[in-house]
Formats: sequence, structure tokens, C-alpha cells
Amino acid sequence: MTYDLGIEGGMLVSSSGQARLNLYIRDGVVAHVTSDRHPARQSRDAAGLFVLPGMIDGHVHFQDPGDSEREDFVSGSGSAAVGGVTTVIEHTHSHPVRGLPFLQEKRAHTRDRSLVDYGLAAHLWPEDLPRVEELWRAGMQYFKVFTCTTHGIPAVLPGSMLKLFEAVAGCDALCLVHCEDEFITAESEERLRQEGRRDYGVLREWRSREAEQVASSTVSLLARITGARTVIAHVSHPRVLDLVARDRQAGARLWMESCPQYFYFSEDDVLEHGPFRKFTPPARSKEDGEELWGRLKAGEITHLSSDHAPSTVAQKEEGLDNIWGCHFGLPGTQTALTLLLDAVHQGRVTLEQVVRLVCENPARLYRMWPRKGNLQVGADADLILVDMSQSVTLKNDQMLSKAGWTPYDGMAVQGVPVATYVGGNLVASEGRIVADPGVGKFLPGPGAL
Repeated sequence: MTYDLGIEGGMLVSSSGQARLNLYIRDGVVAHVTSDRHPARQSRDAAGLFVLPGMIDGHVHFQDPGDSEREDFVSGSGSAAVGGVTTVIEHTHSHPVRGLPFLQEKRAHTRDRSLVDYGLAAHLWPEDLPRVEELWRAGMQYFKVFTCTTHGIPAVLPGSMLKLFEAVAGCDALCLVHCEDEFITAESEERLRQEGRRDYGVLREWRSREAEQVASSTVSLLARITGARTVIAHVSHPRVLDLVARDRQAGARLWMESCPQYFYFSEDDVLEHGPFRKFTPPARSKEDGEELWGRLKAGEITHLSSDHAPSTVAQKEEGLDNIWGCHFGLPGTQTALTLLLDAVHQGRVTLEQVVRLVCENPARLYRMWPRKGNLQVGADADLILVDMSQSVTLKNDQMLSKAGWTPYDGMAVQGVPVATYVGGNLVASEGRIVADPGVGKFLPGPGAL
């Protein structure tokens, strides 16, 4: 038998270990994994490289259709592919999916625009609750919900959240919840504006640790009461993990997502860089970041994503003299995996843990397993080749996002994705895109009829 592609001589990595094996692909899926060599129409010598499942980045904003000056599906999926991401779940704040017409428009617009496989998520306003099951059956991967007004999207307060979670549990859907308390953030904003504050210190007082803890505690309790499958988005500090753990231990179906920015940045970085470190929840103390590394290694954080939410340099500079004046968010899907690979080099996590955090756990959470997140026979041939010996310095001019910059500019890292395959197709190599948009396919959610 002749295969379409052979990845030969590499070290295959799963959450349970590593083995030097050859991987053979036919018709876009993994067809054979063996220590033997077999004929293939194309072969790739992976000697000296590690072979990992592609990263699943379950939290990105490509702003397409919408404010596509900041990002679109072509540039966003390209930056993801170069960073070793083979699947994304996208939702945009500037033109959110709220009903079937929104979804149909989005599906039509994004067709043939992605370099990686992609799912879509819907936003929910309080008045959108009757649409939950309809949207879930139409193929949404999850529902994004805010507990505080953000990006112009209104908060879903506890009374409505209870009804929402009951509806979500009723059709076994999934919610990704941004947890900052509406009343605490609104009161803080009113006070800070009355004081005439425009400095960068506004961020930590406005979007406080207490606001995140209160909202996370409420959301996790409601998840336990209703049985709704719920992700606490972008956990920024360890006390949130402690609060949510109580309800998880009591049987709540809860997952805890975090993002690289909470491990690498602190309040000091926010005070220095202002709008270029404006994201929410904001970075916390250096001690919080250090403790998060330990919690990550201990398995208390279920998975990582980028929360890729780019703005251009010009858009960020609108906040230089007035921190209120620019968008929240950072570009990040191109750098998220590379930062984790460097963390392996630093001894903070193992390569097996990286696979669990960004491949296997997300695949199970989003019910893409066993099609995604692994390199077993029958899985989609979404994989990356990683050179753990290669050192690079991250630079703004390497970024494929329309944002055109990275908050990690100038940072030296070791461990780099050097090739990305989606469905057996080479889409990125050595930091360049080598395929046309359209390689990536739409992935209906698990509730799709």
C-alpha cells in the first residue's frame, strides 16, 4: 500500500509519552503509525524534530465580517497556522452571531477564507435566550456570555444567567463565560471617571481581582445548580481557581481556561506599556503569575487558548494619553504555542503537558475527540513539526496578523513550530504560509442536526 504522505523519523508526542515512530497519512487522516517504513508519494524527514497534534485554539476573534481592519479570517488563520494552530473557534464582537441570519451570513462570508479548520461561537444578549437550542442545533461550538458590559455587549446578570444555564443544560450545549462582575466594574468605572483618571493604573482598579472572583464564584455556582457545561474564560489569578474548584469537586461540569498573557505579564507591564497591555481581565501581580505556572503544572488549569483579539498599533495608540480610548485585547494566536514550547525548555511544563493543555483537553471539551487533538489512526492529519533546539527572537515584523505587532517583541524563545499540516496538507513552513485560503474547513458543533 502506498500512502499519500509519510512523516518519518520524528518523535511523536502525546500526553502519555513520546516515541520515535513514522506516521503515514491517506485521504487527510492518520492511516498508520509504525516503527517500520512504508512507501508514500511524499515523505518528510522529521529526524531531530518532535511531531505533535496541531493546537486547538478555542478562543479567537478574527473580526470578520465586522471590523476587519483589525483582523480577518485570511490573516488571522494564517497567523494561527504559522504558530502551530490547526483548529480555531472564532467569534467576533464587531458583528456577533446572535441568530440564524447572522450565522448564515458568517458561514457564507468565511467559506474558502481559512487556512485552518474552524468552528464558530455565538454571543448571547439577555434577550437572546430563546435562541439557544436553535443556534446549538445549527452548529455553534459554544455560547459566549459576558457577566459585565464589554465591547458594547451587555451583561447577562445572575437571574438571566440561571435561565440561560437551564437552557444550555437542556440541550447539553456549552458556555464560555467572561467573568467580571457588572456592578463592581460599573461602580469602579464611575468613580474613576469622576476622579478624572486616564492613567494606565485605571485598568487594575476598574477590572479588579474582586470583580473577577465575584463573577467566577457566581457562575460556577449556577453551573453546579443547573448542570450546564461551562468554561470560565481567561482565568487571571489563582484565587479564581480556588473558588471554582469547590463547585468542580461538588460535581459541576466546569473547565478553567487561561492564556499566556497571565503568565508572562504583570501589573508593572501594564503601568509601563498601557494600551499595548490593555486586556481584560488585566494582568495581575508577578506573584500571581508565578503561582499560575505551578497551578498549570499541577493540572488545575484545564486548557490554554490565546484569546487572540488584535488591534493595530494606530488603534492602540489612541489610548496613549487616555487609557479609556482604545480597544481591549492582544494578538496572540501566532505566539501562544511557541511560548509554551519555551516554557518546556525552561522546565516549567513538559511537552506531554503541552499536548494535554492545547490539543487533547480542548478536543474533548469541544467534543472534537477523537477526530482532533491526537495522532491516533483515524484522526484528522492535523499535526505540527517542532524543533525544540531552535532559538528565535520574536519580532513585530514576523507577525502575520493585521495587527502587525506582538506584545512579546524582542523576547528570545527556544522551541519553534517549523511545519504545520491541516488534513495532511502543508499550510505553513518556517514561518511562511505555503497554501491558499480554503484548506481549512468549517467544523459544525456537536449539537448540529
